[in-house]
Amino acid sequence: MTLVGFKRATIRVLDGQAATAGTNLFVVEGKKGEGATQTVDVTGLSSTPIKVFGSNIAYYVANKGVGDVKAELTLLDILEKVNDILLGYKVKDKLTYIGEESEPPYCSLLLESETLAGEKAYFGFLQGQFSRDAVNMKTKKGTQEEPDGDKYEFTSVASDDEDTKGNYVVKYIGKEEETIKKLKQQMKIAE
Repeated sequence: MTLVGFKRATIRVLDGQAATAGTNLFVVEGKKGEGATQTVDVTGLSSTPIKVFGSNIAYYVANKGVGDVKAELTLLDILEKVNDILLGYKVKDKLTYIGEESEPPYCSLLLESETLAGEKAYFGFLQGQFSRDAVNMKTKKGTQEEPDGDKYEFTSVASDDEDTKGNYVVKYIGKEEETIKKLKQQMKIAE
């Protein structure tokens, strides 16, 4: 499956409350002043194969499950409020504090793209946390330059919901609205 483009990222903070846009549901899709998606690299979808030896031969390959499932995202101009919520920063009197009390909430993350044939592609992480290791600044050089996006990492863990227990990722290629709705419900994005 070859994917073309990175249209949208939908992030749902899994706080036990109903999904509310701007509070625990955030869509990054290129709306002016609200951020845009640039790149994403998903890794860890397969476990590391291990040859198991017996009788002086490679008897079988142990290769069940997944590896360290992660998504490394580059987002441009994401709202600072969203950044602070996703990273678990504390905000008091308009000041943001980053320290020993910082703890990112668990979230689900839905990535949207399309295939070479133009079919919609949905790639959802059922549960995990965001992190951002660095903030980068560089001098202006007198000519207009394309700004760099901010790099985030989403580290996935196995779902503990009954319908998706033990799974990290749900994907769908197609346009059937009922299937898309079911995927979004499993991710707590839709009711």
